[in-house]
Order: sequence, then C-alpha cells, then structure tokens
Amino acid sequence: MTVIADLDILIVDDHEAMRTLLRTVLHRAGGQKIREAANGAAALALLAEQPAALVLVDQNMPGVDGTALVTQARASGSTARIVMITGHADARHTAAAMAAGVDALLVKPVTPRALIETLERVLTA
Repeated sequence: MTVIADLDILIVDDHEAMRTLLRTVLHRAGGQKIREAANGAAALALLAEQPAALVLVDQNMPGVDGTALVTQARASGSTARIVMITGHADARHTAAAMAAGVDALLVKPVTPRALIETLERVLTA
C-alpha cells in the first residue's frame, strides 16, 4: 500500500501488543515513518512537536482516552486522518468518536486486511 509510504504515522495504544501488531502491518504495507505513544497525553505531546498525517488511536485508554485525544487534536487544528480502534461498536461510543472528529472506526479484533481496507478508504476519500 504505497499511499502510506511517505506518511508520518502515529500509533496510540496503551497495550504494547496492539502497537506491535499495528506497526508490523503498517511496515509490511510500506509505512516507514511510524511513531508510537502508550497513552493519550504522550500522543498529544508528540503531535505538538511534529504533526502526523495519519493517527491510529485506541478508544479506551486510561487518562486521556481516544475520544479526548481526538477532540483535543482537532481543537488544536490537526488535519490528520484519524482512525479510532475500539472494542465498543455500540451507538454511544460510535457517536462520541464521530463527534470528536475521527475519519473512521475499526472494531476489534483488528485483522491486517481490515486495517489496510480501512486505511485505503480513509486515505483515498
């Protein structure tokens, strides 16, 4: 997936295994500029230092959760494409994520195929 080759990508998830999975899939799809944050506060600091073109963010994290992260990123002017990864596909969580400004939701368990298809849709829209 060459569309991600030159993108600055930020993965935000409090679970190292999930960050590893996402990083591996992105790397195999051509992603070269991949940064990671283990929580929302760290992600906001990274975004303030250097904007990202694509952010993959877990919805449920302690402290600054994914929805709060997206809300704050959008309020600060971020134009990144943001994909929220969630274990909650119910209407309340979906509405909150969309209202915060995500470009897409990806429901766990995440498969490499689902991730790539979601990114293709988001990045070519």
